[in-house]
Amino acid sequence: MHPIPLVIVAFGTTAKALASYEHLDTRFKNRFPGHEIFWAYSSRLVKDRGAGQPQKTIFSPHEILETLYRRHYSWAVVQSLHLLGGHEFSRLVEETKQTPLRTSIGLPLLSAPEDYLALCAGLSPLINTHPDQAILLVGHGTDHPAWCAYPALQYFMRRQFGPRIFVGVIEEGCPSSTEVIAEITAAGYKKVCILPLLLVAGMHFHRDLAGDHRNSWMSLLAQADISVEIIEQGIGMLPAISEMFCQHIEEALAIIPESKE
Repeated sequence: MHPIPLVIVAFGTTAKALASYEHLDTRFKNRFPGHEIFWAYSSRLVKDRGAGQPQKTIFSPHEILETLYRRHYSWAVVQSLHLLGGHEFSRLVEETKQTPLRTSIGLPLLSAPEDYLALCAGLSPLINTHPDQAILLVGHGTDHPAWCAYPALQYFMRRQFGPRIFVGVIEEGCPSSTEVIAEITAAGYKKVCILPLLLVAGMHFHRDLAGDHRNSWMSLLAQADISVEIIEQGIGMLPAISEMFCQHIEEALAIIPESKE
């Protein structure tokens, strides 16, 4: 039997920030030799913009799974590169049900308490190099019930690093930028280091975190008379992140009957 193929599903990015995906691809190939690896993108916008560019064909998860079924595979691992189990992940799960190929889903980055602890350990080199600053982790945000991952992350991070850790989001929601900045100010911090809780430093990084418009996080903090430093990369380049995703792939492979390998 052929080894189980791995379908890696990223949201995608229209910015020039593909180095993280290339890094992850290399790590997956080294960790799972013999398994064919396919990349798919869940963002319809990214797929549409890639249409008509023969040098870079972009596939949806459904298209990849249909192709594998026609190649007579009976199982595939579908590994989400989403950070949370929000709307995009839910749509991915539904999409896999539309194909006859049986799938084992690799969970998003933060899916269990052990994941939060692993993320704390993985971010410690960055956090510890800024000992005199508040650390502000900013994620995308969501109105999905998975929004509670952000206060959960703040809980685990503060347990590890103390009260100088704050967690915010880009999209309006909980916790709001107004609430987070008020907490930073009340705690007496005048210097903040923004750590993007994003896989890649794409559109959201350049527009919503580091942008010069009045509603970016950089601008909002400056308006509150807070000095800002920002880490100019997504977390996808960190060794701990690829290790966490590899662990999720291994867990997904483990529940497939061995006779299918």
